[in-house]
Amino acid sequence: MSNQALGVTEQLAAARKELERVCDLLLAPSPEALDQCASLLQSAVAQVTASKAAIATPAPRQPGATAEGRRLHAAVRRARRLLEAANEYHQNWARRIGILSAGYDGRGEPAAVERGRRLIIRG
Repeated sequence: MSNQALGVTEQLAAARKELERVCDLLLAPSPEALDQCASLLQSAVAQVTASKAAIATPAPRQPGATAEGRRLHAAVRRARRLLEAANEYHQNWARRIGILSAGYDGRGEPAAVERGRRLIIRG
């Protein structure tokens, strides 16, 4: 079913379910799980974008949309906290790797470590 065929409540619920799946994946992260998170987050953004367009057009009020919006907001907050924790974890490891492999720079900070680049192409 396309985004346009769904009502606002259903679009918000679909986005929330995708965010909840992201949160579940972030509780036991792996490279594969993080790749899944990226596509789920893109899908959730598409759902929210579609619901914003529907909200902007005059239409009868949809029961449950406000409550679903609140549940979506809670899921966004939880996903944000988990993503921030994952980022902090990654930064701490990068710092430790810098110390272990390159020591400290002239300012007493961990030396920067050259990291490999990652390119993903999907066709």
